[in-house]
Amino acid sequence: MSDRPARPWDLFNKNIGRVEGEIAEKRLAICKSCPKLLPTGNCLECGCFMSQKVKLPNAECPLHKWEKEPPLYKERVGE
Repeated sequence: MSDRPARPWDLFNKNIGRVEGEIAEKRLAICKSCPKLLPTGNCLECGCFMSQKVKLPNAECPLHKWEKEPPLYKERVGE
C-alpha cells in the first residue's frame, strides 16, 4: 500500500491494484450519503469521481469517513 495520496491517474496504473468489491461498495455508499457528493458524482472536497476513487487502495476520504485499504489484487500488464 502506498503512503502517498491517490491521484486520478492511479486508475491507469496496473501496479497499484484495486480493493475488494465489497469495500468499494461500502465506500461509495458512504459517499452517497454525504452532503459533499455532487449530483455529477464528484466530491466537493477533493473533486474526484467517487465511483472510481473508491476502488483505489491508496485512496481515502478527505473528510476521513473511510481510509486506505490493502489491495485485493493487482492487474497484470498486457491484460
